[in-house]
Amino acid sequence: MAQSKFSTNFLFNVFGSIFPIIVSLGTVPFYLHLIGTDRYGIVAISWILLGYLGFLDFGLSRASANALAQLGHATARERSPVLMTAFYSNLGLGALGGLILYPIGDMVLLHFVRIPPDLLAETRHAYPWMAVMLPLGMVNGVATGALESRERFLLSNMLNSSTTMAGQIIPLICIHFFGPQLTVVLPSIVLSRLAMIGLAYCVVMVLEWPIRPMDFDVKWLKRLLGYGSWVSISSLINPLLDTSNQLIIGATLGVTSVGQYTVPMNLAMRSQVVATALARTLFPRLSRADRGEAVDLTRRATASLTYGFGMICAPGILFSGAFLHMWVGGSFADVSRPVAEILMFGAWTNGIAFLPYGLLQGQGRPHITAKVSMVEILPFFCVLWVMIKWWGLPGAAAAWTLRVTINLIALYLLSDCLSQQTWRLVPGVLIMTGALIVSLLIPMNLIASACAATMAGLAMAVAAYRLDPGLRDMAHRFIQRAGGNPRLTITG
Repeated sequence: MAQSKFSTNFLFNVFGSIFPIIVSLGTVPFYLHLIGTDRYGIVAISWILLGYLGFLDFGLSRASANALAQLGHATARERSPVLMTAFYSNLGLGALGGLILYPIGDMVLLHFVRIPPDLLAETRHAYPWMAVMLPLGMVNGVATGALESRERFLLSNMLNSSTTMAGQIIPLICIHFFGPQLTVVLPSIVLSRLAMIGLAYCVVMVLEWPIRPMDFDVKWLKRLLGYGSWVSISSLINPLLDTSNQLIIGATLGVTSVGQYTVPMNLAMRSQVVATALARTLFPRLSRADRGEAVDLTRRATASLTYGFGMICAPGILFSGAFLHMWVGGSFADVSRPVAEILMFGAWTNGIAFLPYGLLQGQGRPHITAKVSMVEILPFFCVLWVMIKWWGLPGAAAAWTLRVTINLIALYLLSDCLSQQTWRLVPGVLIMTGALIVSLLIPMNLIASACAATMAGLAMAVAAYRLDPGLRDMAHRFIQRAGGNPRLTITG
């Protein structure tokens, strides 16, 4: 693939994620104001339960994306059995998951989490709508994989962004007209998502035509399950490790604390737009490349992401407290500030881990990522419980950040990405660590936070220019193009 096409796809993925983030950031204060912190916490826990049962996908969405990427230049007749097998399987497993989710969610929400008594009946009546979301999300993964396997990232991002934004905005409109009840919020999310997923499949049908609806292939199902069974283990464990904080916080500190943790957690996760975009753009290439080429590509991408993403996260750590005060204000921001600072560091290490994770799965080694996740379970829950008891919400953030940092180191070593050039990453780690220490120990007002964030961003940019050839070449190309050199081209 030419470098210019890769860069274009990367930008599509970046901007396709930024627009929904902007909408989400803008709507959170409205949700908190219109439905309150308690209802917002209940909605957050409902989404967590959906993530837990995502393992019922059995990795078929990821497996189909990998298989379709390897068939990127094949005929529609060769691709149709993969696509239809994955669709029917995910639809059936999603329906089964929805049936399982209903009693589990009822037990967790109404008996495990401390919900205010006046919201119990409302929660019970609204929850069945959330169970419907599971099959919708699973079949949407197949459509996204089909588009991205052909590297149609512009279309994929337009559809996914529209789905996310509709799920944020339409419920607010419904709240305005029908009231702030959960029985209004959850159905509006489901129906808006259903409409957008239907549109996505119409687009896939046009691109993949002729599709034969009866092209369900048992041989392909076995092949996809062979790959996806290990992916499904990661799909089960990773959401558990990433979001169990909120469930344990809800059980120990109450549902209000869930909202105070979820807002900075969502903020940190949404900052990973660059990391997610790069990993998505690389995955089709890593699925097609030979091992040596894939490892070399991942090493170079890791160096660029360490500093490129660091230019976002280092300032983000130092400015997150001031941002929360401007965004949500009051005592909510005071409680969430240290949580946001710690989680932003974890978002950086977790984002970098997307690259060796994608390398291992793209090269047909998903068993390694699954085994790493399995090893982490018991130590993480022990540390999480102790740190919540010891340090409250910041302790939960610290436990998660510690886990994802260790996870990055393990995946990087197991993917054979360690090389003599790894020392170039050390200055980036030192800048990020320094930013976290300063933010936690030194109180700063708005101006001081802005100045410190600017200094951290500049330090990361200078280190990137001196130590990462990829970002340095990108800067040179940008300067040359800005200077009006129309003949400059980029080759792979």
